This record gives sequence, C-alpha cells and structure tokens, in this order.
Amino acid sequence: MRGVGGPRWCAAHTEPPRWASSRMPGVLNTKLRGVWDKVMTPVGSALGRSGLTPNMVTYLGVAVQVVVAYFILIDRLLVAGLVAIVAGLLDTVDGAVARARGLATKFGAFMDSTTDRLADALVFGPIAWLFLASPTAAANDQQWVGGLALAVLVLSFLVSYVKARAEGLGFECNVGLIERAERLIIVIIGLVFSSVLPLALGLLALASLVTLLQRILHVRRQANSAV
Repeated sequence: MRGVGGPRWCAAHTEPPRWASSRMPGVLNTKLRGVWDKVMTPVGSALGRSGLTPNMVTYLGVAVQVVVAYFILIDRLLVAGLVAIVAGLLDTVDGAVARARGLATKFGAFMDSTTDRLADALVFGPIAWLFLASPTAAANDQQWVGGLALAVLVLSFLVSYVKARAEGLGFECNVGLIERAERLIIVIIGLVFSSVLPLALGLLALASLVTLLQRILHVRRQANSAV
C-alpha cells in the first residue's frame, strides 16, 4: 500500500488526487445525515418513553439481521431485502433512543460498532455461501458472485478497522467514498432486485477498495506532516 500513487504523494505539501482528498465525504454527506438524525429524534424519544433501552434495540436489530441471513440462505432474496430494511432502521434507532434517554456511552458506541460488523457478516457471508455452495448457483456458473460477496465482506472490515486503528493512534480518519449506510442501501437494492445483485456487489467492492485507499493515504499524509 505504501507505494500507491508514487513518491510524489509522500511530500506533506503535495495535493493528492480528488478521490483521495480528505474533503471528499461519504455519499451520504454530513448535512443529509444531520437531517436523518432530526427525523429519528422524535422516534427515539417515543421509544425511550416506552421503556426500551438502546441495548435492547441493538440486540433486536441483530436478531432481525439473523432473519435476513436465513432468508438469504434459502434464496428468498426479496424477503431478505425487505427484512433488511427493518434491520437498517433499527440500526439507526438505537442511537436515537440513547440520545433521547441520555444513555449515550462509550461502551454503547463500542457495542454499536461491534454489532455493525456482525451485521455485515450476516449479510455478505450468507450471500457468499448461497452462490458458492448452492447447486443452482453452481449450475448457472455464478460462483464468482460469491467471491464478490467475500471481497466486500473483507474490504468492509478493513475499511472499519483502518479508521478505528488510525483514531486509536491519534489520527483523524473521517474520510471515504462509502461507509456502512451506503453499503446497506446498495445491498438492500441488490437483494430486492436480485437481477442487479452482482452489479451491486461489484460496485460495493470497488467503492470499498477506494475508501480503504483514501483512508490509508489520508493517514499517511497526516503522519508525514507530523514529521
């Protein structure tokens, strides 16, 4: 990875290409995320008054994600996509409940990130199994789709790990073309409209690779400027 882009990127004063710029946010930019948070605030308040805790919502989301995995494994992709919408909504509600009840903690953020990785595995792992082990997929020479799903799973883990490791070392790493929200939207579209699932996985693999390189280069630039 150190050789990507050539030596001229190593100088702290050299401007990297646009795709590697720290000014390039995720597809769902900060303003749009802010609007979504405002929409979810009253929902979080209502659920908080019902006695639900953020952890309960988080664990419920994981349980729903297991249902998504089951429907993928039995090749009911449309149903899996619809259930995944519910899982995605629950993934945003837990934070809203935490803020509404004043229960936002560092451990809660840690658990949220951990269950996010589990949720990714419960989507892309079953897709990989379906296309690599299913007799139907084998008959149609679609094993390569399972390979794409595995690539997306590995890259999504690396994208998250690089950010966590960089921030643990004191670097800022809030950059990248695609994050989990975008991955979720694209894979849901691929599940609901199964004919475009290979295209969705290819797009996710490419966008995740670009995001990984963006973050590595962004951290390297900070490290070089600190020398």
